[in-house]
Amino acid sequence: MMTDGLLYIYAPMCGTCAVAERMLTVVEAIDQELKIEKRDANFIPQELEAYQVMSVPALLKLENGRVTDRLYAFQNVQHILSFVQ
Repeated sequence: MMTDGLLYIYAPMCGTCAVAERMLTVVEAIDQELKIEKRDANFIPQELEAYQVMSVPALLKLENGRVTDRLYAFQNVQHILSFVQ
């Protein structure tokens, strides 16, 4: 399990997840110090339960192994930038 940072959780056959991942690529290009770890929801059932993930795509902020904030609605790049900063 991840302890600190940003964790993006997706499902491979999810169209919305694919769009969200493209936006995250742009966000990472804008802020090159930003590192977002990506995980396929199909392979992390224990983490989904522990982090109380309700749906995908999901972007979680983690501090000391605890979720401090979550983003489920990836509206646009500016919205994601505001969330991560």
